[in-house]
Amino acid sequence: MKLQAAAVFNSDMVLQREAAVPVWGTAAPGAVVTFRLTPGGLFARTTADPDGRWTLTLPPQPAGGPFTATLQSGDDVQTFTGVYFGEVWLAGGQSNMELPLSGSRNGEAVLAACHDELLHFYETPKMTTVEAAEAAPSRWQIVGPETAANLSAVAYYAARELAHALHVHVGILECFWGGTYAHCWLLRELLATFPEGRRRLAWYDARVGNKTDAEFDAELAAYQAEVDSWNARIAARRAADPDVSWTVLNEECGLYPWPPPAGRTGFQRPGNLYESMLRRVCPYALRGFWYYQGEQDEEWPQDYETELTCLVRRWRADWQDADAKLPFLLVQLPMYATGAGGASWPTLRAAQAAVANREPNAGLVVLADLGEADNIHPVDKAPAGQRLALLALDTVYGRSVAGRSPRLAEATVQGDTALLRFARTAGRLKLAQGPSGFELAGADGCFAPAQALAAGDTVTLHSPEVARPAFVRYAWYNFGPARLYGGTGLPAVPFGTTPLTSV
Repeated sequence: MKLQAAAVFNSDMVLQREAAVPVWGTAAPGAVVTFRLTPGGLFARTTADPDGRWTLTLPPQPAGGPFTATLQSGDDVQTFTGVYFGEVWLAGGQSNMELPLSGSRNGEAVLAACHDELLHFYETPKMTTVEAAEAAPSRWQIVGPETAANLSAVAYYAARELAHALHVHVGILECFWGGTYAHCWLLRELLATFPEGRRRLAWYDARVGNKTDAEFDAELAAYQAEVDSWNARIAARRAADPDVSWTVLNEECGLYPWPPPAGRTGFQRPGNLYESMLRRVCPYALRGFWYYQGEQDEEWPQDYETELTCLVRRWRADWQDADAKLPFLLVQLPMYATGAGGASWPTLRAAQAAVANREPNAGLVVLADLGEADNIHPVDKAPAGQRLALLALDTVYGRSVAGRSPRLAEATVQGDTALLRFARTAGRLKLAQGPSGFELAGADGCFAPAQALAAGDTVTLHSPEVARPAFVRYAWYNFGPARLYGGTGLPAVPFGTTPLTSV
C-alpha cells in the first residue's frame, strides 16, 4: 500500500496554530511514517496499524510560514509546499452558506479584486457516498479571481475580516450542500435514538420505498435535466435584465424544480453527507465552526432545536472536543416571505437562538434586519460574514469589540406600559424609523403592533389596542420589520411570546 495522506492535506493548506494538529492517512501495514517541516525542523513519527491506517500529531505551533511539509514512508514521499500555521474555520450548512462569491452582491467586481495571500480554502467534494468521496479530487487553494468564483461568500467575508484583524493566514474548510436538512449532517445511527430523528428516518425511507439504485439514477438524471433547463431560462432572462426581481423570474421562468428525487444515495438522505463529506475532513484541527442552515427544516420547525443541539454536540465529539471548547457560531435565518406560511421561520430562529444561548462556547449572528421577501437566497452576504468575524473577534479572540447582538434580559409591565431591558447593548439602543417589530398582547394572547421608544438599555412599549399588556414579542414573523439595534449597529435578537412581570 502506497503512502497517502488524507485528501484534506496538500499544498497551500493552513494548519491550526497553537493547537495539537492530527495528520492521518494510509501506508503499508506496519510501515514507519515520518513528517518533517522545513524550515524549523519540526519532526513527528508513527507506525501504520495492521490495516495500513496511521495518525501522527504535531505539537502546537505559533502562526507562521510558508513551510514545506514532507511525509515519508520508505521510498514513498509526499511533499506539500506553501504550508502555513494560522486560523482554520469549518464553514458548514446549506445554500446560504454555499452561495458563491461570484453570485453575491457586486460579485463580479469583488471577485476581480479578491486576491489575498492570507486567505486559503478547501472545498469538500459534494459526494453522497464514501466510495465516491474517496475517489474525488480536492485541494487547498489561495483566494484569487481565478480560484474563488465558487467560494462561499459568507465565509470569504468572515475570513477576510479575521485575517486582517489578526494578521495571520486563515483557512476555510467548506463543507455544505444547498437544500440540506440538519439530518443530512448527523450520524444515521444517532438519529435513530430520539423521536425527532426517527421521524426524519421514517419520512425519507418512505419516500425511497422499494426504489432500486438504478431507478433512482434515472430519476436523478431527469431531474438534473429539468434543473439545467430552469437555470438556462434564468440566465437568459437575467442577461436581458440584470436587475429583474425574483418575483418576475418565478412568474416567467417557473419555480426551481423541487423536491429532488429520493434514493439510497440521495443528498437529502439522513446521514449521507455526514459520512461522505463531514467525516472526510474530520478531525482536521480547527479553531471552530461557522454553521448557516435551517431553511430546509421549515417543514418541521418544532423539531429543529433538538436536531441542531444534537448536531452541535456530535460535531464537537467527532473533533474530540470533550470540553466543548471549540466555538460553534450559528448564523440565524434572515427575513423571508416563505410560502410555507405560519411561523416556521421565527420558530427556526428561536431554535437557533436557544441553542446558541444554551450550548457552551456557542454564539449567534443575527440577520433579522436583512433578507429579501421573494428570495430565499439574499445576495448581500457581506453583513453576514462581517458579523461572523465580529462575533469571533469578541468571543473567541478576546478583542475589545462588541460582537454580540442585544438580547432581552427582563420584561416588566406598569399599567398599560411594557418595559424591556436588554443586555449586550454596546451603549445606547437605537430604533430605526418605521414599524418597530414589537407587539403586545393582553391575557387573551391577541397581539397588536406596539409603539416603541428606546432609551439607554431599555425599550418602552405601548399599544392603544392593548389596555393591560400581558405578553410581548419581537420580529415574530417570517418576513417583517426588525428595527432595534445596539450601539455598534448589530440588530437585536428576535423573540417569541414572553410574559410580562408586574412591578
